[in-house]
Amino acid sequence: MEQSDHDEITGGLQQHPAKKGLGFNLLVTAVEIGGAIGLFHLAKSMGSSDVKAYLIGSIAPVVGALVVWARSRKFSGASAAIFAFTALSAGVAVVGSTDSRVLLYKDCATTALIGAVFGLSCVLMPRPVVFYFAQRYGSDGTRDGMSVFDKMWVAYPGFRRSMYQISIVWAVIFLVQAGVTAVIIASTTFSTAYNWDQTLPIVAVVAAMGLTALISRHAQRLGKARQAAAATGG
Repeated sequence: MEQSDHDEITGGLQQHPAKKGLGFNLLVTAVEIGGAIGLFHLAKSMGSSDVKAYLIGSIAPVVGALVVWARSRKFSGASAAIFAFTALSAGVAVVGSTDSRVLLYKDCATTALIGAVFGLSCVLMPRPVVFYFAQRYGSDGTRDGMSVFDKMWVAYPGFRRSMYQISIVWAVIFLVQAGVTAVIIASTTFSTAYNWDQTLPIVAVVAAMGLTALISRHAQRLGKARQAAAATGG
């Protein structure tokens, strides 16, 4: 990698830090996720069927993607992923029985499918899902800010490797969470299973975020070490 490329990327990260786009990214995320929930319940209160209500709720991630596009004129892979997660949840929820225990199994199925999206994105997509979240939430959300991550993808092999590693970590954790929850549902009372169904997702996300931070720091240390070695001719 040319030193000029490294300097350009470093300058871009300094000019377009995540904190500059924090308010915008939080607002868009609230529109995508909170809007989906709000529209769903609004549609239900107006007499819509479950299927129709979920379809109406799915409008929110599309609106979020359009807002990102209006700001950056750039496709938002993160918005596409959120839309996919919403669609998966809707699909699972409207299929089959509405028995209370079956609803818990549906939560497991949704979690497993989201884990599969993280994992399969490593082989079926040009870049893993995690890259698109890093691109959006690690920059100020502008076109130039998001483009810095495109340059990092091309210039830094360690960055690419860490994106794949983080995607696999999230995939494994979600799949394990789904499997453990399914076992609990099958072997305990409904109330106990419900408590675990509400708790395990929090545990899983915290664990995934912790491992994400460790992988990111390790990749940064390796990158700095390589740059120092290159600068000294080592």
